[in-house]
Amino acid sequence: MQTMDRSFERVDRQLKATAGNGSQSAMPFLAAVGDVQRLPADVLATVTFNGCLIEAARHCGKEDQEIADEIHICHGYMSRFMRGVAQQWAKRLVAFMRATQSLAPLQWIAREMGCEVVVRDSRAAEVAALRARLTELEHAA
Repeated sequence: MQTMDRSFERVDRQLKATAGNGSQSAMPFLAAVGDVQRLPADVLATVTFNGCLIEAARHCGKEDQEIADEIHICHGYMSRFMRGVAQQWAKRLVAFMRATQSLAPLQWIAREMGCEVVVRDSRAAEVAALRARLTELEHAA
């Protein structure tokens, strides 16, 4: 039985700078959402998912490279992300929505599933997150 040469090992295509950073680790799922922009319903009905990403980026006032830096992906990968060719994991989408302060991608997903997006009061979300953390700490002790 022959073994494969080490040169044929799986290559990690993700940049080392993105591995293990805050956007790739646990996020509080009830974190407060700042002032976010919503995509108008008439626009939402006519755009694709990639169109939502483009609209979000266009209206936030940041260059794609600035957004890429905030969501911890390389600039070249950002181009693929915006075209829908790259992996658009939930955590990465959340980071994108926070960087652009836009709910457009979430609105598109909700619309496709027959749902609506309701933004919680940020204080209520913060209290819920703190209660969840307190419960977690009490159970761990």
